[in-house]
Amino acid sequence: MKVTKKTKKIYLIIVFTLAVLWVSTLGTDYWITISELEKPIFAQLVNGADDGGSGTYKGIGYSVEIEGNFMPEEEFPGVRQVQFNIFGKLVTAVIVD
Repeated sequence: MKVTKKTKKIYLIIVFTLAVLWVSTLGTDYWITISELEKPIFAQLVNGADDGGSGTYKGIGYSVEIEGNFMPEEEFPGVRQVQFNIFGKLVTAVIVD
């Protein structure tokens, strides 16, 4: 099977599109968790606590570990600690006092 220039171009467009989508989802979850101190949008909870939000969230190639107070009766609800990992390497950690 001969690979033509047109086929190479199609493959390149597909790879570029997938890369843009991945960077967009990673960037959105990074911004939401680190800057806004909210739960990620695209990553899925895989190991969670019974408090409604704490746990490990996994995305494609990245993970977010969140600890917080999410029960309605908490005096100060919300995220207390976030660790953002890309390919298993810690990128950023935030601890709220």
